Amino acid sequence: MGMSRDFFGLWGYMVVFAAIFLESFPFLGAFVPGGIIALVICGFLVKLGYFVFWKIIVVAGLASFLIDIFGYVLGRSRNREFLHRRAGIFLVKYKTIEKVIGLVHGHAGKSLILGKINPITRSIAPFVFGNERVPFLKFLFFSFIGSVVWVGSFIFLGFILGNSYEVVVVAERYILWVGGILLGGFYIYYLGNLFKEFFYGKDNGNHYKKREK
Repeated sequence: MGMSRDFFGLWGYMVVFAAIFLESFPFLGAFVPGGIIALVICGFLVKLGYFVFWKIIVVAGLASFLIDIFGYVLGRSRNREFLHRRAGIFLVKYKTIEKVIGLVHGHAGKSLILGKINPITRSIAPFVFGNERVPFLKFLFFSFIGSVVWVGSFIFLGFILGNSYEVVVVAERYILWVGGILLGGFYIYYLGNLFKEFFYGKDNGNHYKKREK
């Protein structure tokens, strides 16, 4: 299945921006995992000549950075009980919220830089930073570093994996099909575990009620 380079020149960057923006959206981003796989595929597409390396890093990094800022501002505008009262709606457990809060206060850089790898942490941490009133400049610094490292590392990984000529030839024909299958399979596995953990885990949401009392 061939792909038009004109399509990617016009729409490809917009699609990547929207995908990264949505999968890091506060709370809802936990339901749209697969960002790492998408970034690796972007690296392949760079190798195939559909994307320009520095442009795709800027576009994806900017999307990640801007949605982090949105999450921070949103968290700043809510009171501190909001997380414990509403997080259950998004299948985020009490112990997860407490863990992220602990990371924000004890390891701020880790929660935004290494936390980018985990879909739940990636979508919650910026909100928690704002909700816990962490200084904005401190947040911006770690968010910027985290966005650049996360985006750059996995796009570069995809680029390196595309160095094999045989892989590149096959990938150019089937990258959309293979990418769709990988993302679809990952979504099913991830969301299945998310629902299972939330509804059948030991910490089944009773803590939310206790907290409100």
